[in-house]
Order: sequence, then C-alpha cells, then structure tokens
Amino acid sequence: MGIPRQHPTVIVVLVSLLTFSGLLWKQNVGAEPPRIIDGSNVTFLYQITVPGKYEFVIRVLGHFVQGRRQLPPTLERMFSGMTPGDEKTLELTVEEGFGSYDVGKKKTIPRRDVPADTKEGDVFQNLVGQQATVTHLSDESAVVDYNHPLAGKPVVLTIRVLQVDGPGISVLY
Repeated sequence: MGIPRQHPTVIVVLVSLLTFSGLLWKQNVGAEPPRIIDGSNVTFLYQITVPGKYEFVIRVLGHFVQGRRQLPPTLERMFSGMTPGDEKTLELTVEEGFGSYDVGKKKTIPRRDVPADTKEGDVFQNLVGQQATVTHLSDESAVVDYNHPLAGKPVVLTIRVLQVDGPGISVLY
C-alpha cells in the first residue's frame, strides 16, 4: 500500500497555511525580541531586598510605559534596551531608593485620630489620605511615622522583564 500522490501535496499546503497563520509555529522565530524603548509598555516582576540584620524581601508584579517618567530615572535607565526574559540587579543607595529618613515626619497625635483597633506597627491612612506607621501607643496619644517604611535604607532591586508591548509588537517571556 502506498500513499497517493495527492496526499503529500495536501500536507505541504496545510502545513504552509498553518505556519503562515502562526498557528503551528511561533511567529518571528529567530527574530530578535523587542527591546524596551520610549513608548514600550512593560510588564515586569521586581524584588526589593533590604539587606541587614533582619533581611526581608518584597516581590511585586509591575507595569509602566517607558519614557513617561512613571518610575524614578535610575530605574527607567535600567530598563532601557532590555528584552523579555532579561533580568538585572541594582544596588540602590538611600537617595536612589526611598530617600533619607526624616525625623520631622514623626508626629505625636491624639489617640482618637487613629482607628480604635490600631496596634503598634500598623499602617493606616489619615484624614487626608497620607499613610503612616504607628510606632507607639498610649491611652492619650499615638506616635505616627509618615516616612516610607524603607526610607533611610539602601535596597537591592532585582527586575525581570516579562512582557514588552509596543506599536505592532507583543512578546511574552
């Protein structure tokens, strides 16, 4: 039993159609992945590590548009030219990260101005929407800190680009 001559031709045509439509193989195989440039929509995973005696790590999924100043300049420069799957680590000084700790942002307020069930270490929003960390409580007052929790600390930032979208492109890692 042999294969009819028409059958291999049908297979070649079918494979060609599927390939052309991108259903059989990923389009642009072998093409260089898109690099992050101004206007690129970027989805990324980042990890902030605070080194020290009690090291802790925060992992977050993020999104931004390159060139729109949605990130600090140091970070935008770090992303420039990266492609999906790329990873970089950067040690940020206090100034490059969350800024210096400002003792003037620590205030004593009446206890009635914080939620009733508040405990030391809790973060709450005041009446104008500012976040503060409660550092001390007494029956009459609360000491609250309006500094960012990572202010005054150098941090290590690791980023991994997951997706780059731009005019006519979309590449997922």
